[in-house]
Amino acid sequence: MNFNQMLIHHCAPTICNIKPGNIFFVQNRLYSKVGLEAWRKESSKLGISLFSVRISKTSRAILALNVGWAADILRDGFVKEYLEGKGYAVADARDFVRELFCRMLRGKGFPHEVGIILGYPLADVIEFENHKGHDCKFCGCWKSYSDVENARRCLCEYKECMGVCEAWYDEGYSLSQIVTAYRKLSAA
Repeated sequence: MNFNQMLIHHCAPTICNIKPGNIFFVQNRLYSKVGLEAWRKESSKLGISLFSVRISKTSRAILALNVGWAADILRDGFVKEYLEGKGYAVADARDFVRELFCRMLRGKGFPHEVGIILGYPLADVIEFENHKGHDCKFCGCWKSYSDVENARRCLCEYKECMGVCEAWYDEGYSLSQIVTAYRKLSAA
């Protein structure tokens, strides 16, 4: 899988506006700065921002984010209270991403609060931390401790989106064509 294929595979649910964010990790040898810049240009037209940070000698984190949707999530009172308790002074979604990446680079463990802007329920993010990742009721895109049916539904929806978008990308569809086709498919 080349870098462009990784982007469409991992970020399709965000690009198609069914998930606020997606994060994935890529080996530095597979990363393409030129590819990322081209995707940034096209995805920004769709309201999606792409963030990237080298987190080790061998890998890089890539985050696709619907910044407007993430900002709405971060304005929620419970989310704000939770993040303030973890030492965040979040003014906006971009500030939150910068702080997340800083925490990744400090190497004091992975900041699981990223799940909030990936669309995971706050209750599951908190329970993941409380249980140290164990004892979940369902493991799909995230470890669910409460609403298993929602987690299953989301997993199916995200997998279907990824498969369809990968096929269209392989057929030569542009990013905007993929989004348009997906909207038509979803409306049917």
